[in-house]
Amino acid sequence: MNKYSVFFTLVALLAISSFSGCGGSDDESIDVDEIQLATVQDYQLVDTTAVIDSIAVRLNGLSIDDFFAESYLVIQERNLEGGVTEGLADQFPLGTFGLNNISDAYQQQTAEIESFILAQLLTYDRSLLPSASQLSYDIYKAHLEYQLEFAQYKDFDYPATYGFFGKPGATEQFFTELIPITNKIEADTYLLMLNQIERRFDQISELLDARQAAGIVEPAITLDFSRQAVQSIANTSARNTSYYTNFEEKLSTLTNVTNAEKDQLMAVLLATVERRVLPAYSQLATKMQTLLEQAPQNIGFGQFEGGDEFYDFSLRYFTSSAQTAEEIHQLGLTELERIHAEMRVIFNQLGYPQNESLSQSFSRVDSDGGTIAGEDAVAFYEAIIAEAYTQLPEIFETIPEQDVVVIGGESGGYYIAGSDDGVRPGAFYASTVNDLAYTRMPTLAYHEAVPGHHMQIALARELDLPEFRRRTNFTSFVEGWGLYAERLAKDLGWYEGDPYGDLGRLQFEAMRAARLVVDTGIHDLGWSYQEADNFHINNVGFPGSIARYSVWPGQATAYMTGMLKILELRERAETALGENYDIRSFHSEVIGSGSMPTDILEDVIDDFISRNLPTEKE
Repeated sequence: MNKYSVFFTLVALLAISSFSGCGGSDDESIDVDEIQLATVQDYQLVDTTAVIDSIAVRLNGLSIDDFFAESYLVIQERNLEGGVTEGLADQFPLGTFGLNNISDAYQQQTAEIESFILAQLLTYDRSLLPSASQLSYDIYKAHLEYQLEFAQYKDFDYPATYGFFGKPGATEQFFTELIPITNKIEADTYLLMLNQIERRFDQISELLDARQAAGIVEPAITLDFSRQAVQSIANTSARNTSYYTNFEEKLSTLTNVTNAEKDQLMAVLLATVERRVLPAYSQLATKMQTLLEQAPQNIGFGQFEGGDEFYDFSLRYFTSSAQTAEEIHQLGLTELERIHAEMRVIFNQLGYPQNESLSQSFSRVDSDGGTIAGEDAVAFYEAIIAEAYTQLPEIFETIPEQDVVVIGGESGGYYIAGSDDGVRPGAFYASTVNDLAYTRMPTLAYHEAVPGHHMQIALARELDLPEFRRRTNFTSFVEGWGLYAERLAKDLGWYEGDPYGDLGRLQFEAMRAARLVVDTGIHDLGWSYQEADNFHINNVGFPGSIARYSVWPGQATAYMTGMLKILELRERAETALGENYDIRSFHSEVIGSGSMPTDILEDVIDDFISRNLPTEKE
């Protein structure tokens, strides 16, 4: 019995009804109207006291290592979707898996469980633990404390906002990008879970009602954009939805599923999209339309009662620091001044006029740097990544075994970690619909793949560490490392002879610095959408993702603050160690222990320095 067996056995007892009408058929033509979809029951919340009592028994008398493993498993057990994305569907009976319960009541129960786990963690005497376990203790404690504080601000989110920042977009991404379909069982699991989508969207509507009752409605400018995204899917024919096309594409490649089974699966899929998916989107779009009448015109969280306190917490959470909004705002302005000066040096080398705006100068950069055809973009990114891999042994002691692939499509600019079973590799998603200016392509590849996110996240998954340290991601660390990877490429000379690529790097760095100013401007100073966008255009050279910053407060501040902390620690190590400094060893210390808050990372590097200080010569 593996570590998930207890989890999924328990879940099976609480599972919703399994599919009917999913058996194979030799009929060439299947009447979709005859497909019988399972009735989906409401979630039943088990009594919290009983749940915690059972957890107490499981955690009683464990060694610290066993406590880390078992208590984190308790938390994982509440994430049914995670088992599917990790490729575990074929290990358990159909009906075991389901969409996560996203209700406030369930999340509150999760917080009470995490509070109990934290209390149990604190019963261990940290001073008596080995140093490795002390570090795990500190990271786990920080993670649980953040989760508990975040739970206090449950009303400060926009449940139906656009993209994967909101639950509709995250749900679509789960089905189209994260669920593996490599065999019949996984295909059946996909359909079983898709059958539950109305219940998911009903819960989103309930969350919207709860937020409205608390006086929090998504601002009109993003709510209307979010509504349009939901309405667009509602208006799409079933066969043209991403739910249908993605499933069809994956199923068509399988040789371990018969044609008759494929026909039956596609028939069930069509019925499910028509009867479950499209009505769910339509009803949610109508709900969001009614909310528009009450939506505020301002975009910052500071406009809501308690919003200032929530934003202060968000900054602490995303920067792993005690920096105030005012300090972060000023830091952004200072960094922009530095970056603009570095840009000007290269602009002068290229003979660009000094009286141009950044937008005008970067229009020249994009034109002079050349264009990569959209159809060639994936191969071009792959070549950049392949060349970066050849350089990694010079700066890293350990390279992750898992591959990274480039996936082109309509949207892109992000990384999704691979699955533990190895079926789904790490993936850098790149927008390839249109032709691309070369300027920013190398920097984007370095950030999302290597030596950036894939290097750090895939390596963390392969480390011999407690499970929670392999999987928990602290934004200041993860995104700080991604931005550090961009700067590292510059430090290593990867942009030598390439002023256009180097300017693309600086433009991306300016974007991260501008985020410090824009994010705090929106949520602390009350900037309007237009004010924020004007600042971004003037200081970066293109419009900013203002909608994103407005619906996800604080997250955008993690990149620059995280990178600056890593650079500060690198300089500290270089200065203190002198000839004993080795960048490969430094990088092993930074990413060789998994993700952690950057204030804890500072302690790790200080310990690294003390262990490697040169001894005095006699």
